[in-house]
Amino acid sequence: MANCAECKSFFPIPESEDDFEQGKGDCIREEKDPKGKFWLSKPVMSDMPADNCKYFTKKLAN
Repeated sequence: MANCAECKSFFPIPESEDDFEQGKGDCIREEKDPKGKFWLSKPVMSDMPADNCKYFTKKLAN
């Protein structure tokens, strides 16, 4: 089962930030419309199941 931490859109919150919590991150996606590009962000936890997320894209191995 895939989880949010395995997605290329998952960015963990750094420990130095006020809203840091172990496993917490942001799901950040770039979108485009006729006016231009913009980014959408929502808070997620790294262990949240991503099986039903239509935006899930597995991170490429380094």
